[in-house]
Amino acid sequence: MDVGDHATAMKWLETVGYYRLSAYWLPFERPPENGNARSKIFESGATLSAVTDLYVFDRRLRVLVLEAIERVEVHVRSRWTYHMAHAHGAHAHLDHRLFSGFLNHAEQLVRLARAVDKSEETFILYHKGKYTDPYSPPLWSATELMTLGELSKWFQATKDNKIKSQVGRDLGLPTKEIVEGTLQVLALTRNICAHHGRLWNRRTVKRLPKIKRFKNDLVLVTEGQQEENDNRLYNILVVLLHMMDKQATDSTWRDRLRNLIEAQSDSDRSKMGFPTDWRTRPVWTP
Repeated sequence: MDVGDHATAMKWLETVGYYRLSAYWLPFERPPENGNARSKIFESGATLSAVTDLYVFDRRLRVLVLEAIERVEVHVRSRWTYHMAHAHGAHAHLDHRLFSGFLNHAEQLVRLARAVDKSEETFILYHKGKYTDPYSPPLWSATELMTLGELSKWFQATKDNKIKSQVGRDLGLPTKEIVEGTLQVLALTRNICAHHGRLWNRRTVKRLPKIKRFKNDLVLVTEGQQEENDNRLYNILVVLLHMMDKQATDSTWRDRLRNLIEAQSDSDRSKMGFPTDWRTRPVWTP
């Protein structure tokens, strides 16, 4: 590999680390042979600057994806809280009868109590200073202490299917099963971003559910005898775009995302799951 200026190369190795950076130069290595995991031999013309450009792109991409997931998470929290509180009261989360066995209700309440105990948030301190029974704050406060992964579990375990359907309509997703599956994938993606993991060419361990209304935007692949959603990043970006549109805001997120993606090569986009005709698909041309 042509590392260019040695002082600059040393600075990258000192601040990012050899192991972390090596994940980004893997695409520049020759294909491995004899069953080896990698060849550790670079293709002709490989440069460190190309590797670091890819690293910076991935970092900027994570920031954008995390921004969108944050907005979706807040939207889910708002709508689930609203419908649950109106239907079952301010402390609906304390009633185990409202949740299925999928959720270990007692365990989640213990987890929530620990979060309340540790929290220094003003609204939690106010509750603890004014109320002693119940110890848990009302649902609209309690959900602010839940991670997206925890929130998705509470949603999935909710027995009231009418509420789940209402939340789905609020989010622009057609069924409660699709909401559940989508939240699980977004929680996994959020964790990758939050822990600064490599995102751009990652395959998620769980696939997004099929969403017929987005069929002209999503990419399907055949796995064995079954056609499923591709589990690369492109489909996640598609669903985020649709869910952001449902919020009817004047967000510039689509433009910023598209500008970032446009700056990459066709090869890089392909590794992310982008189809060759992505620019003409409806979600990219609102």
